[in-house]
Amino acid sequence: MVNGIDTLAVTNVDSLDTLETLKICIGYRRGTETLSHVPCDLEVLAACEPVYAEFPGWRTPTDGIREWKKLPAKCRAYLRALAELSNAKLGIVSVGPARDQTIHL
Repeated sequence: MVNGIDTLAVTNVDSLDTLETLKICIGYRRGTETLSHVPCDLEVLAACEPVYAEFPGWRTPTDGIREWKKLPAKCRAYLRALAELSNAKLGIVSVGPARDQTIHL
């Protein structure tokens, strides 16, 4: 659980539709040491490089989709990874600003 969050609401998924790859920061590397959290010490953080998990983009519009199962498989995989990595369940996914573009899971 990240900061006590147990459910995620991922918004603006449609803004990711054109990306070839998406990245999620999963840690920080400092020399040979890998940290699973953001270092509190700014000097340590300045010496770190982010470690990313990369996901293929889905390269198809999602703004007209209203059901989870109709989202592209690559989109669902990315969203599942966000939930798994944050140890929270996915509750809401929005594919645009309108109320009917919110998918409740």
